[in-house]
Amino acid sequence: MPERELPARSVRTSFWLAAWFVLIFGLRGQADVSVGLAIGSALSIFSLWSLAWAVPRATETGARRGPWLLAALFMIKLPLYGVILNYALMSRSVHPGALFAGVAVVPVVIVLKTLSRLLMKLPAP
Repeated sequence: MPERELPARSVRTSFWLAAWFVLIFGLRGQADVSVGLAIGSALSIFSLWSLAWAVPRATETGARRGPWLLAALFMIKLPLYGVILNYALMSRSVHPGALFAGVAVVPVVIVLKTLSRLLMKLPAP
């Protein structure tokens, strides 16, 4: 049975985890890593949030403009991602590895939340 709260919980957990890592690396004086993590995790969190928020509202019954709004949102997201990633990868103040790690925050959180939920349901030996 799919869990309906997983996207919202994953967005919250990913936000706080990313904020913690950005703060830690910022306090350690590694500003390029901190900025890379912030940009990457913001892209990833925005992507999951927009899918978790926009798709259910666009596909609910009686939403006449829903498909058009959903298409407009997705058409705006791709160029926005392209501009942000172009800036981030061309800038010397952003660490590319940290950008990749920031983008990977949300998928890692989803996998860990799903695995922990499955392990909690296992019977005791």
